[in-house]
Formats: sequence, structure tokens, C-alpha cells
Amino acid sequence: MAEQGSRGIAWSGAVNLIGGATGSVIGLVLAAVVGHQLGTEGAGTYFVVVAVFMVASNVAELGADTGLVRYLSVARATGRPQDVPHLVVVAVRPVVVGGVVVVSGVAASVALSPVRLPDVSGTFVIVAAGVAVLSSLVAVMLAVTRGLGDVLSYPVLQNIALPVLRLGGVLVVVTAGGGTAAVLTAWLVPVPVVLVLATAVALRLLVRRAGGLRTAPASNVDRRRLTRDFWTFSAVRGVSATVEILLEWLDVILVGVLTSAEQAGIYAVVTRCARVGEIVQQAARVAVGPQISAALARGAVDEARQVYGLVTAAMIWMSWPFFVVLAVFPEAVLSIFGPGFEDGAVSLTVLSVAMALATAAGTVQTILLMGGRSSWQLADKAAALTLNVVLTVTLVPVWGIEGAAVAWAVTILADTALVVHQVQHLMGVRPTGHGHQLRTAVALSVGLVGATTVTARLVAGESLAVMATATAVAAVLFVAASVPLRHRLGLTELVRHRSG
Repeated sequence: MAEQGSRGIAWSGAVNLIGGATGSVIGLVLAAVVGHQLGTEGAGTYFVVVAVFMVASNVAELGADTGLVRYLSVARATGRPQDVPHLVVVAVRPVVVGGVVVVSGVAASVALSPVRLPDVSGTFVIVAAGVAVLSSLVAVMLAVTRGLGDVLSYPVLQNIALPVLRLGGVLVVVTAGGGTAAVLTAWLVPVPVVLVLATAVALRLLVRRAGGLRTAPASNVDRRRLTRDFWTFSAVRGVSATVEILLEWLDVILVGVLTSAEQAGIYAVVTRCARVGEIVQQAARVAVGPQISAALARGAVDEARQVYGLVTAAMIWMSWPFFVVLAVFPEAVLSIFGPGFEDGAVSLTVLSVAMALATAAGTVQTILLMGGRSSWQLADKAAALTLNVVLTVTLVPVWGIEGAAVAWAVTILADTALVVHQVQHLMGVRPTGHGHQLRTAVALSVGLVGATTVTARLVAGESLAVMATATAVAAVLFVAASVPLRHRLGLTELVRHRSG
């Protein structure tokens, strides 16, 4: 596997973007299969169990995945390869223990809660939580590979192999006429398979780049200091990650509690569609994270600023056309998932606009984390979660899933604005060369893609055929216009960029 520093951000970003796009497309196909097979109510149960799985997995990680990316990158950048094995060991052990605690907590919640999901038992939810712990170990092993400079393993295993295995299993179950529990079982089974593969890759890299798991810092004092520093950062990040995943999934659960499983199913599909646009942000995070961490560790703030500016413009250029299509053709998009899902059209438009605006902030969350401000992010996310819960509980009984969408949109925009202030004004990491690149990316997306799709909808309506045709025409025009503007967009400079 190639080192990130030798091929640059564009290579890493492209690899992770392709992997993320593949995983997201497969995820949408999977959601469509589930929607057609189980209907809106069955899809609601499916997504509530998935929500429990995702929350349990992220809680069990304890922030060790982000901690490994940061501290392994720093160890390599500062010439301390002997720290690497020790960091891996001190990261994995607490995650295993934390997983046992998480499963016990889910079991207690199932035993005490009067709420029961249609078609699945409490025991099934507990088993799903157990598999979620294995998923957290997958994240930790892949964080080892990322911290050691491997840019391929994460997208190949997490974004391609896992979704492909899940889709294949679900298709087999659906063909056999299986119900909700059988579909969820097929969704869970690939996790241990991917864990074995991720562990094998991580161990191979440890042997090649750090001499295995036997080497360690020279003294007990160094080991204790490294352990303390790692978990001081990671534990705070773990709480923050828990809050983040609650922000992503709690609204689905609350919609189910406040309305019905059917409405939860519709809203879950809406949020999954909107979040497909996050693949650009996720790819940028994976590509930029180690480099930002290494640059800030060396005191190379100017490099961090340059990366910030280049990546932000590229994120807008790549993601805004997608959000424009979602906002203009929401009913056509949701019709793909089966009858009844079109009721979420207004919610999809609201979330698409909010996601586009949040993307324009660039990789601020990554800069905050890789700059060591995990405690700031924890405070930010706690405030955002509180705001989201208050707004959701207030608006859903009045406006239904549209209220949930408004609550989520307000929350993400408020959170993004706060983090932009912290990164640019408190940390002093302001993007360089950002203005004209950003304006060009926005103009292409809104002026060209927006004009094409809105005109098509006004003239021909909002069918799947109209959406597909308009999107294809807009894509051709967008690429044709982008090629001569590649220098002004900063794309050429991004491709040539190398870590200092």
C-alpha cells in the first residue's frame, strides 16, 4: 500500500471518494430492497435496529479509532516508530472491555423498556449489540491502517466489501421471502468476516512499518505518558463520537416513538438519501486527517491552511450538484424506495439544502480533532444534541417528519457555524486561496446544475425519467465547464499538493 505522503491528498481523497460512493450507492440499493420487501412499517423496524447497532458500535469504540489516526500519524511524523505498537495495544484492550459494558447496557434497556418492535425480539436486539462491538473493533483496526499511511484498506473493506456482502446476503434472504428479522440477520453476518480481514491487514502493516507488536517506548515513564496522552484525547473523542452518532440516528428513533414505525421508516430513508452527499466530506476527512495532524504537530500551520482552502473548494465542487438534484427532485428520488416514501419529499429538500451549506464549511471538524481540541468538539456536539432533541420533541408532534427535518437542519447549521468560528478564529487556521475557488464552485453548482434541473422540472414535471435526463445533461455541462476552470477551482493545485 502506498504512503499518503508520497501520493498526496488527491490520491487519498479520490480512493476514499470512490470507496465512499460505492458504499453509499450500495446502501441506497439496500434501502430500496428493504423498502420494497418490508414496506414503510417493516423498514421502520429495520432502521430502528440499525440505529441501535450504530449507536452501540460507536460507543464501544471509545474514541480509540480517532486517537489512533492522530497519534500514529504524529509518531511517524516525529520519528518515533517505537511508540506505534504500544499505542495499538493500549487502544484495543479498553475497547473490548467497553464492548462488554455496552452489550450489558443494551440488555438492561431491553429488559426494562416497555416498547417492543414489530417482527424482532429483545434477544435479537441484544445480539445485534454484540455484533456492533465487533464492528467497533473493525473501526479500530482500520484506524491502525490509516494512521500507518495505508489509504486503500479503509475504503476497500469498510466502504466496499462490507456493503457488498450485506447487499448480497439481503438479496438472498429477500429472494427466499424472508421477513424483517431475516433481513437484519443478513445485514449483521458480514461484520465478523470484515473484522478478520481488517485485523490481518493491520498486523501486516505493524510488522512492516513498526517491527511488530513487541517494540515499545524506552522507559516506563514514556509508556505511561503516552498512554495518558492517548486516552486523555481519545476518551473525550469517544464521548463526542457517541453524541455525534446520537445526532445522526436519535431523530429516527424519536420519530418512531412520537409517531409510528411507518413514519420512522420514511424519515430514515430521507435521512439516508441526504447523507449520501456526506461521502465527499468523509473522503476528505480520511484523506486529510493524518496530514493535518502531522502538519500541526510540526507547527506547519500554513500547510494546514493551504490544505483547508483547497479541500473546501473541492468538496463544494463535488457535492453540491448532488444536493441540488435531491432538492429539486425529492419525490422522484424517494419513489425509488417503494410506495409511500414520497411523503418525505419536503423533508428531503430541507435536509439537502442544510447539508449543502454545512459542506461549504470544509473539513473544520477534522481540523478541530487533529488539532487536539477533542474537548471543544465534545462541548459542541453535546449542545447540538440538546438542541436537536428539544426541537424534535417540539416540532414532530406539530409537523410530523417535516418537523424532524427542520430540527435536524437547524442543528447541523448551528453546529457548523460554531466549529467554523473555533477553527478560524480561536485556532487561527483560516483557509488560504479560498475565496475565488469557493465562488467558482458555487457558481457552477447553482448556476449550471441548478438552472438545468429546475428548468427541466418546471417544463416536464418530476418523474424519474425527467430527473435522470436532466441529471445526465447537467453532468455533461458541469464537467465541460469545469475542465477549463480547473485552475480557478484549485483542482490542479490539489492534485499536485504533497505533504511538507
